Amino acid sequence: MSDEIRVGIVGLGLAATAHIRGYFSHPAAQVVAVCDADPQRAMAFGEQYSVNRTGKRCAKPARFTRPIRIYRSYNELLADRDVNLIDIATPTFLHAEMTRQAAQAGKHIHCEKPFCRNVAEGMAAVRAVESAGVKLLVGETYVFLSSHIKARSLIESGAIGRPLQIRQRHGAWQRRAQHTLHIDAAARAWRLDGTQSGGGRYPWIFDHAVHFFATAEYLMGDAMIDEVYAVAATRGDGHSRAGAAHDPYRTAEVDIPIITWRYADPDRQGVWMRAERLNGKYDYMRGFSTTIIGETGMIEVLGEGGHNLLWNGGQQHLILHRAEQEAACFRFDEGGDHVWASEISYYGQGHINQVHHLIEAIRHNRLVRYSGADGVRAVRCTLATIRSAQEGRPVRVAEVAEAFTAYGDNDAGNVIREA
Repeated sequence: MSDEIRVGIVGLGLAATAHIRGYFSHPAAQVVAVCDADPQRAMAFGEQYSVNRTGKRCAKPARFTRPIRIYRSYNELLADRDVNLIDIATPTFLHAEMTRQAAQAGKHIHCEKPFCRNVAEGMAAVRAVESAGVKLLVGETYVFLSSHIKARSLIESGAIGRPLQIRQRHGAWQRRAQHTLHIDAAARAWRLDGTQSGGGRYPWIFDHAVHFFATAEYLMGDAMIDEVYAVAATRGDGHSRAGAAHDPYRTAEVDIPIITWRYADPDRQGVWMRAERLNGKYDYMRGFSTTIIGETGMIEVLGEGGHNLLWNGGQQHLILHRAEQEAACFRFDEGGDHVWASEISYYGQGHINQVHHLIEAIRHNRLVRYSGADGVRAVRCTLATIRSAQEGRPVRVAEVAEAFTAYGDNDAGNVIREA
């Protein structure tokens, strides 16, 4: 067992602010270094969280006896022998390569999603992790939300019988009035770049659909999605709309408002539907929510930014419906969210759960709940979705070859055709 996890965080944007709460709240973790290409941002981040060159911090200062280093160079951070866990919260195009480099340096890794832009770069990183014998957790917070964990537990207990159908609903994320971000939209412009985001003409869907597919498999007992079909739409009203205030997204010329899929088990299927200001539609349900349909019951559960799941006039976080029984309602009051006007604590307890899970996996040499291979698979499902929108046909996940990307020119050799 390793008693102390010493963390270096690279990329000091929104994700880092969520991750650092997890490290600060675990007794075995210590943030010893931060790194960003923008030295002013690194210093501002240090000041915001009372992390500085003297190693002083306002909360539990006795635990933080080592000076905190501020690096501009990732190579310098990797060379720091005091660091044994690298937290990668950089833009998507850097994730896989930074993971590979961290593994080669013998560091454990916590990497933000999407894990990679194509299967090839993701699997290269996975192989480096396996060769080095280090731990890698991909930051898929949807499988660490307390509401989703409870839903999975109820399903495993047989509460709804065999789960057969997933229905996901995506309404508007509403930002908390008090939320401020320490970086501006210009610093997040990479999210709109087809190559840097990995999404080509569909940067929003590439950034977010990995969440949806991870949840679809997690709440179906890890059953794998076999085929997806994306319903594409083109903006026709000429009016541009903005998304959440902390993101640079605007109404896209092309949109994917509906995705359907079937699992390897032909009895099972799923659908995701989006209706929010960025695609000019309205849904009174805010944020992400999922309904799981079983043989003898169903579960409705809120996810990131979720709000307005009602029962008998009250706000609920999870509702269990069973044939010929009263509905059972659940709430997970964990202090709310630090970003969204939502009672589901995504930017909060969800990320804390995720970080604590990794720390315990390292300390006790356990398998992680969401691995590099899992992260690659979610990206492959997302690429199949984009391919489906491009070609107007269902696409099997296995068709997406390792070299296929959503950006650039992809010749026929990039796609594996299967009967």
